[in-house]
Amino acid sequence: MDKITGFSDDELLVKILSFLPTKAAVTTSILSKQWKFLWMRLPKLEYHDDIKIYILYMRGGSRSRTDSILLEKSQRMWRFIDRNLPLHSSPVIESLRLTIYNELFQPESINLWVEIAVSRCVKELSVRFSPFKGKRDALLPTTLYTCKSLVTLKLRENILVDVPHVFCLPSLKTLHLSHVTYADEESLQRLLSNCFVLEDLVVERRVGDNVRNFAVIIPSLLSLSFEILGQCSSEEYVIHTPSLKYFKARDFGECSTCLILNMPKLEEVFVSTAGHNIKKLLESVTYVKRLSLFIPDNNAEAFTALYGDVIVFNQLEHLTFIIWEAYCSKLLYWLLIASPKLRNLEFNDQFSSDGMDTLVFWEQMITSVPQCLLSSLQTFKWLGNGDSIEGKDLATFILRNSCQLKTATISIGQGQNKLEIEKELLLHQNMDKISGISDDVLLVKILSFRPTKVAVSTSVLSKQWKYLRKRVLKLEYDDTECKTKPSKSSHKRFRCFVKRFCK
Repeated sequence: MDKITGFSDDELLVKILSFLPTKAAVTTSILSKQWKFLWMRLPKLEYHDDIKIYILYMRGGSRSRTDSILLEKSQRMWRFIDRNLPLHSSPVIESLRLTIYNELFQPESINLWVEIAVSRCVKELSVRFSPFKGKRDALLPTTLYTCKSLVTLKLRENILVDVPHVFCLPSLKTLHLSHVTYADEESLQRLLSNCFVLEDLVVERRVGDNVRNFAVIIPSLLSLSFEILGQCSSEEYVIHTPSLKYFKARDFGECSTCLILNMPKLEEVFVSTAGHNIKKLLESVTYVKRLSLFIPDNNAEAFTALYGDVIVFNQLEHLTFIIWEAYCSKLLYWLLIASPKLRNLEFNDQFSSDGMDTLVFWEQMITSVPQCLLSSLQTFKWLGNGDSIEGKDLATFILRNSCQLKTATISIGQGQNKLEIEKELLLHQNMDKISGISDDVLLVKILSFRPTKVAVSTSVLSKQWKYLRKRVLKLEYDDTECKTKPSKSSHKRFRCFVKRFCK
């Protein structure tokens, strides 16, 4: 309270306004003379152009009255920023965020606005420039690269990064470069090589970004995320980050090679790749505790080079395995064999088709159960689409062979059709009982823990599920909906359903 009483009325109001979105803060200027210019003292500014402007160009040139209103609104916003930002009275602009989706905004204007923010000792700068129609990239001022106050810099899409030979960003801790273009290959490398306190780095490359090789050699870095798209011409990338704790790699580049030298403190890894660098990536992260692996578009065949290799994840406790239209039973089985201390397994095949012949594979593996299933696996979660044979076979295999399993969660479908079953399992003797139960009996047992209405809804999943609901031992019928929306038809449907269900 002593601190609050030390503020003047205006200072306190500005402090309160700083917690509001810029648009809402500006509207307070009409309240009274006292409020008229208060928003111009805000230390944090955010301008977001309406994404609906995309509609104008998706219609192939035709323009409705609504489109004209959107255009006029966007023009007003551009004029508002251009007129008021130079007059902004806050001596320090702590944060400036610009999100622009259309071609009405000129690159020269963006350059000017960023220069104003830099002159006011900006700490956080975020610029996303993404005009739908072709327009030249926005070149940011050279003063940006000598801003001593800058702590966070996020640039996205149509931004031209041209780093001068002499620059200094002594306070920069967060750097995100997403689908930007570089003036030359040296621009990216100069930027990465001279950020001595950088902790969080995101590099997402795009086609034609003028980069073929890059090296991340940053002793202070704690989090690294990079993405190389399929059409990017990349030859080599090198990573040497001794302090790194989180690593995310999405590598779909053409013939790129990776060299990972030193990441001894790594704790969590996410890998999504076309397969050509998977061996090097996994060999460099064998000591992590959390691993997420995403396999897209039937690229599982590219992982056959791993089978038989002596790669062991001695510390791995959490594994998330995600597939997209891929058949990956062999790869998942290899990972289970290579992870003797695994405690938590999540399998996600929500976006896979049902044209997979996997039943024989998991049945054959019963004679060779991975060590983690026998001694350490405690939680299993399957996120499926209801049609995946691979997911059903895996769930059956896990439930039958996991001796230490405590919790099994099965989530099928999405949205309103989603069915989620979570069951706490008893150890040892009950697992023996479960392994002796047939598939249908086990499913009926699981359904008995769900409301009757939910159990009935599972009949649409497949032929196997169609009549399982009729074997549920516990039934509960509630005509609350008939009372809230009374009608003869609703009562009749309810009576008919109960009569038919109980036959």
